[in-house]
Amino acid sequence: MSKISMIGTITCQDGKADEMAGVLAQMVEAASDEPGVEIYSYHRGEDDRFFFFALMTDEAAMQNHGQSEAMQAAMQAFGPLMAEPPQMSPATPVAAIGFDV
Repeated sequence: MSKISMIGTITCQDGKADEMAGVLAQMVEAASDEPGVEIYSYHRGEDDRFFFFALMTDEAAMQNHGQSEAMQAAMQAFGPLMAEPPQMSPATPVAAIGFDV
């Protein structure tokens, strides 16, 4: 079974970056209990943009992601802060430092 990663960009509404950062921290907390989650991270960039990277043990873990009550609650708060739909791309890791491929 191959691990699967998700890489994405999220643009939040003007003036909502601090609020978005708080919601994203809640999403990371919620993901910490999900089976198969190896890495789940958000990174703040310029211009109210955030970057996302996740690594899951397999496709099943990716498909089951976001089903917990805690994640559902965090995702409800996330939606209204976005300026546009997130741009997400699934990928298969091929080489890395810091985690096994």
